[in-house]
Amino acid sequence: MSSVKLILKNVRKNIRDYLVYFLTLMLSVSLFYAFNSIADQSAFAEIGATKELLYEQLGILLSMLSVVIAAVLAFLVIYANGFLLRRRKKELGIYMVLGMKKGRISRIFAGETLCVGLLSLAVGILPGVAFSQVLSLVSLKLFAVDMTEFGFVFSVDALEKTAVCFAVIFGIVMIFNVWSISGVKLIDLLRAGRKNENVREPGRIVSAVLFFLAAGLMIFGCTLFWKNGLLPQRDSMDFQVASAALAVGTVLFFYTAATVILSAVRMNDRVYLRGLNTFLVRQVGSRIHTNYITIAVVCGLLTVTICTVSAGVSTAIAMNDLSEVSTPYDLNVLSDVEIDGDSNVADYLLSQGIDMESYAEEMEQITLLEADLTYGDLFEGQKLNLWQFDAALPEVAVNAVSLSDFNRALAMQGKAPVSLNEDEYLLNCNYEGTIAYVERAYKEHPTLTVAGNELKRASAELLHETFFMTQVGNNDRGTLILPDSTAQKLEKDMNILLVKYREQTDSDEVLQKLIPIGLDESHGYRYTEKNMMYDMYYGSSALLVFLCCYIGLVFLMICAALLALKQLTETADNVYRYTLIRKLGADDRQIDRTVFFQTAVFFAAPLVVAGVFSAVLLRKAIEMIEEFMNIHISSNVVFTVVLFLVVYGGYFLAAYLSCRRMVREQRKG
Repeated sequence: MSSVKLILKNVRKNIRDYLVYFLTLMLSVSLFYAFNSIADQSAFAEIGATKELLYEQLGILLSMLSVVIAAVLAFLVIYANGFLLRRRKKELGIYMVLGMKKGRISRIFAGETLCVGLLSLAVGILPGVAFSQVLSLVSLKLFAVDMTEFGFVFSVDALEKTAVCFAVIFGIVMIFNVWSISGVKLIDLLRAGRKNENVREPGRIVSAVLFFLAAGLMIFGCTLFWKNGLLPQRDSMDFQVASAALAVGTVLFFYTAATVILSAVRMNDRVYLRGLNTFLVRQVGSRIHTNYITIAVVCGLLTVTICTVSAGVSTAIAMNDLSEVSTPYDLNVLSDVEIDGDSNVADYLLSQGIDMESYAEEMEQITLLEADLTYGDLFEGQKLNLWQFDAALPEVAVNAVSLSDFNRALAMQGKAPVSLNEDEYLLNCNYEGTIAYVERAYKEHPTLTVAGNELKRASAELLHETFFMTQVGNNDRGTLILPDSTAQKLEKDMNILLVKYREQTDSDEVLQKLIPIGLDESHGYRYTEKNMMYDMYYGSSALLVFLCCYIGLVFLMICAALLALKQLTETADNVYRYTLIRKLGADDRQIDRTVFFQTAVFFAAPLVVAGVFSAVLLRKAIEMIEEFMNIHISSNVVFTVVLFLVVYGGYFLAAYLSCRRMVREQRKG
């Protein structure tokens, strides 16, 4: 038989052995193509200047990340190929007995690898093209691009990158196969199915001590992270200590968990001696103990995946929601009274060649005042735990605005005015970093003395209006709304020009004219533009979502593939045990159930521990993002759950079906 015919025959015969390998390759090809094809979506030609800059940065980051991902995928493919080589060693040994040279055997195996690679590349591109269209739609939504511009795109450039990447990977795999086969002995090939790994288990007492030590280390590490956050500090080793404690604790936990759990189950004879539970418990314990390093590494990667994807998606959702409520105007131009004096902002812009009358449908100038009390006075009696960005806030004078200015700002938004008597005040706040303290202060201060006037609280409800825009979203940390007569006695801090554009106004044209004014350090004029803010929010969200999902998908696939391959390897090595229990009277249904539970526990063990870690670390990761970006984020894990169901669940199902088939084939043999 010619080598080509033998290669094709072997691929057809062993196609089910290649299930996990093929699934890994197909997903790798699909992901690699989809994420590298985003740049060719024609609708992105319509994005504005700010989003275009962020979009270009996304392309650069994805290209750099793709190099790292390609290296990781190469390792994964070689690792998966190693399982196949081990699975086929006895067959290759028979070829040698029949007189086939090692060179031809190497070429046959390399040819099989090439066939599977070409097949996975061809099949993987199809879902990759479909996924890329979905990804393009999501990216257009995130970048706020007009959906009518969307069109089907097949990226030749992404296809070339994918083909080159996987050609290099398969080239390495073929070299690895030739090297592995050329150096192996015939006796090793023929006895490959009988060689098992012997791992010495610790005694029960030692296991119990190490188990509780592991639990203590994991609790200690999580406590340090919960107390000090996730960022390393120059003056403290808490981050390094916490990381080491979690790493060592996780390894020790999986090293001893099998022995401890086995001992606990043995104490209940009704459970331990029922059906095939004795066999099941010992098999599960043996596999976890044998592969404790792999399971610990997978647990760490799953923790990173859960935290990364959940935090990224949650942040993107929060930023998109915030962008809708924090931009009630098209433009704010702020003037620092201390630097520029009490000036008319529109007149200054006109002197610089910007006639806002020609761009604006509506304009109002309001003034932000400095009250004669500080936020420390307002929050008196409260235990403050402010974000790092607001550490100096207690020493800052409370913002104030006159009732007439506040109502003119609301009128531009089409909202009803608020009313005050001459002896009343209101408080407005929309900033998550201080809103809890402002609400409590509002309740605890039925009266306030401002500019020598004693004012009563006008309403029991705190206001949450956005009456001017800032560059970091909703950032009103607490503003007093005062009667005009009281406000006139306070010093002016900022003059703010609020602008709503005419329909035909080109916002990019306005921005280009404002840039020199914003960069002029001799004056205190600064601007916040709605479209730029919107672009920044959507652009930042897109960057977070894409990068987090790309990293998360690859890490998740690596974890699931490693577990699946380990489970397949263990089943292949121990398949004769199922023959023995079948001869002892076990039926197919009992054996299938045993295989299912073994696979389920093997996949669930690292996921459960990673879920516990993520419950602690995700909260701290979100707090870190909140402090850095000054926004409030609600944890959203729906996307993460769906992702795990699709990828992790898919690999679990593929591993179970492959293991069950191995056991059934042994029965037929």
